[in-house]
Amino acid sequence: MTITREAVLSVAVSSGKIAFVYLIGDDLKDWRCSRASTLSVTAARSFVRVATAKLGPDVLILENPTGSTRKGGMSRDILFALAQDIKDSNVAHVLIERRKTHANKYLEARDLAKRYPLIKGWLPDKPKIWFSEPINTVYFEALAMVEQYKSDHN
Repeated sequence: MTITREAVLSVAVSSGKIAFVYLIGDDLKDWRCSRASTLSVTAARSFVRVATAKLGPDVLILENPTGSTRKGGMSRDILFALAQDIKDSNVAHVLIERRKTHANKYLEARDLAKRYPLIKGWLPDKPKIWFSEPINTVYFEALAMVEQYKSDHN
């Protein structure tokens, strides 16, 4: 009997950054982040299309732009464009409405880093209130969507 492990590509968009994490089963295999790809909807689409073509996931996960997302501005525009793009493609996909599972994203990131130690080196520290959010937080947002997908589909 052959056991297949699902290949999952999760894409997260945040203010000024877009990232993906790629897992096969519970094994984190790849992750990438780009600031330049958030400068336009076209650049963001290209970032996701290249990752999808290169990695060939069984399912692509994206935050649902029509749900109760807290995204705004360009991030929301990018989410809408990516959602439409994957709907128009033949890639299996899931649009997720994020659920808050921790008091803040830094506690969530710490818990995720324990489950996926390969990405522990990218674990962000909570910045002082006057500093902007670290770029690495977007990786953990993508991982959180994978965890939610697994929880909802198992």
